[in-house]
Amino acid sequence: MSEKKYVLFIVEGKSDRTFYGEYFNDLISKNNLDLDIKVTGGDILPKKVDDPVNLIKDAFYEELGKTKLKETDFVKIIQICDTDGSYFSEEQFLVDDRKEYYDKTYLYSPNGNPKIYVRDQESKDHLINNKWKPKYENQGILSKLKYIRTSNGKNIPYQIFYVSLFLEHLLKNDPLIDPRDKRDCIENYLDYNDIDSFIELLKLKKNSDIYSESWEIIQQKKGDYTSSSNLNILVDELQNGLI
Repeated sequence: MSEKKYVLFIVEGKSDRTFYGEYFNDLISKNNLDLDIKVTGGDILPKKVDDPVNLIKDAFYEELGKTKLKETDFVKIIQICDTDGSYFSEEQFLVDDRKEYYDKTYLYSPNGNPKIYVRDQESKDHLINNKWKPKYENQGILSKLKYIRTSNGKNIPYQIFYVSLFLEHLLKNDPLIDPRDKRDCIENYLDYNDIDSFIELLKLKKNSDIYSESWEIIQQKKGDYTSSSNLNILVDELQNGLI
């Protein structure tokens, strides 16, 4: 059995795995914490399920299957999600078939005018009902969850954190970034910003220092283009040895 304590990070994509893996490894090293992390990717929150807790359990056991680690080796499960359009009201979705969507099914409107354009009514209905409404509901349930109960009866502490519409929106404060530029945006940030710079960014983008309040605020704001995150709370917990 491993003597180390592990934290599992569940993030949304390959670039996210690289980004969060690097910064949180640096943060753990910087604070001399007796922890190691595992990062797994998967945009699981838009799935329609009876109980989103099962999505977290599936991700956890999938990661266990890739390693020789045991359930008891993990002291926390942390999920980091984009909010996408999950907090936008239906009235903020506009059908417009004159725009160039290329390989996307939707487009964010220019800054200062928080709306989402879709090609047709079918695309609108699918995006709302099959992706972002389920994501909204799952986020609401999981943001109140404190533990994941494993098959052997162990309660592993769990928290979910958000990062704006998507990670690049947090970094550049631009919801209109070209999808083809997203990888370069993340790589450039990693190249020129150390862990201290990342921590300062999170302080600037925070909504609250209180976990429950940070989720209440993002819900009250509904759909807007404010670049924000509650990862500052996770950083504080790590720096104060609360994990």
